[in-house]
Amino acid sequence: MTTHITRRTTLKAGGATLVGASTGGCLGLINGGSGKSIVVSSKNFTEQFLLSQLSIKLLENEGHSVEDKTGLGGSPANFKALKNSESDTYWEYTGTAWSNVLDKETQVSDPKKLYNKVDQAYNERWQIDWLQRAPFNNTYVIMANPKWAQKTGVKSLSELAEYVKKTDTSIKIAMNPEMEQREDSWGGLPKAYGFAEAAKQKMNPVTMKIGLAYKAVANNQAQLGFGFATDPKIQKYNLPIVEDNNNFFIVYNPAPNARDQKFDESVKSTVNKIAPKLDTKTMRSLNAKVDIDGKDPAAVAEKFLTQKGLI
Repeated sequence: MTTHITRRTTLKAGGATLVGASTGGCLGLINGGSGKSIVVSSKNFTEQFLLSQLSIKLLENEGHSVEDKTGLGGSPANFKALKNSESDTYWEYTGTAWSNVLDKETQVSDPKKLYNKVDQAYNERWQIDWLQRAPFNNTYVIMANPKWAQKTGVKSLSELAEYVKKTDTSIKIAMNPEMEQREDSWGGLPKAYGFAEAAKQKMNPVTMKIGLAYKAVANNQAQLGFGFATDPKIQKYNLPIVEDNNNFFIVYNPAPNARDQKFDESVKSTVNKIAPKLDTKTMRSLNAKVDIDGKDPAAVAEKFLTQKGLI
């Protein structure tokens, strides 16, 4: 069974080495861009294994020779490999590219605008193309205990803000320790939604590994909790999502990144068939087949492509 590691875990492991680092370490193991095979790499968590296998199976079906380098490492390792032509493609998230690779701090809430800005910057600086983005957004979400959500009627973060201002009850919210201070997380969310003072008085952060927050919320150890939009544990525990109706959280749409050496227009056209099929519900379901049902990512990817008539 594949171990589920979150996207943010791989980012923390890479630190600030994304841009400008020299080739080395595990990258030397890759026989990349100069060969005949298309080298497909990925980060080392479930969703990335699935996305890369979708690319691999579709390319192989079209008659291309593919070298599987999935699980290469985090964003830094994959970005270096692609930049140095030692990988030909991997799936990256727009929010990761904007915040971690391009080191931008300004918020771009419109998914299409963010994608266009990232694509333009990558093309100008590194001649890397962003292919078609998937509609699913693996951003942070606030989950609610089902009974608590039903009792309070809270369905959006604006409604949560109003509820916190009026209630006399303390509310526990589960989160990773770093989220408590980060401005793009709980450190900035109450202020953005206009209930900073009320949150200080009535919201009680309960820190834990984010992977444990789902069960904690389901068991009412916390009434609310941070999670990731496509994590299958949301589905497993049937947790309602409190809508981010003011688009506070940055967008994380994935898209294949590619260099032109191997990716001519016909190859791009082939890979571009994948993204439109992947909305949030679909991606969460695919992740569940691996993380919860224990199925092989390659088998799940192949079956999905067959069901969608792509192979």
